[in-house]
Amino acid sequence: MLVSQRQCAQLAAWGSAWLQGSVAFDAVLDAVATNRRQLAGPGYVGHEAHPVGASLTSWKQAGSEVLLLALPVPGDVRGLAGPPEFRSAALAAGEAVFGLMFGVTVTLGPETPSSAGRPLIWQRGDIDSQPSAPVSLSDAEYELAEAIRETASLFARRDAPSWLADVAPALSDARRAGERLHLPASHPPRAVRLLAQAERMAAVLRVIDADDTGEVTAAGMAERSAALGPLRLAVRHALLAGYNAPAEVAAS
Repeated sequence: MLVSQRQCAQLAAWGSAWLQGSVAFDAVLDAVATNRRQLAGPGYVGHEAHPVGASLTSWKQAGSEVLLLALPVPGDVRGLAGPPEFRSAALAAGEAVFGLMFGVTVTLGPETPSSAGRPLIWQRGDIDSQPSAPVSLSDAEYELAEAIRETASLFARRDAPSWLADVAPALSDARRAGERLHLPASHPPRAVRLLAQAERMAAVLRVIDADDTGEVTAAGMAERSAALGPLRLAVRHALLAGYNAPAEVAAS
């Protein structure tokens, strides 16, 4: 998932900035927009209003001061709330964003013959409890630093550089992912630094996952996946902490 495709993450960051009066309403819509058509989905009335705009208005009316991001995966649904139907949709999409009273998730619709590509369908679900507290910046910083150090040491011991050299150009480009963040100017600087590091590592993981020039055996791939497990978890927690930083700042 590219940085620009984290639609709920963008909504959490820019929506929080709007709720706190730091950015204009249209800036949030622009930040979340993509070149795909965006449609309202389950939980929205009518199809004319932009679903993000409708969600922002509802959150503000409900008294939300910040929005919270969730990045659920099987086995780790930290920060996920809502009824079973919404939780299932969020888990399938891999992302959701919450404010007071309800949450939204975004999915890709079916393929269409249109050149616009697949539409993004936003789904809204009412919730009867708030999601759990987000990961703290300090905890996420420590976890990510330790995971990077441990992963580098492990790969060095296993002579990983011999196959990492095959994807060196792609890795070099991936490490620039942290330069492509799109965040409001009011986003906490400490969180921006953490997100830059997390997005760089997420891009590196995508390159490694796509590489088939080294350990192509099933056993080798399984070993590589296990070795990268702690880093994947740390990256996801860092993304959560970074995008949810406005909530941590507001609570301090």
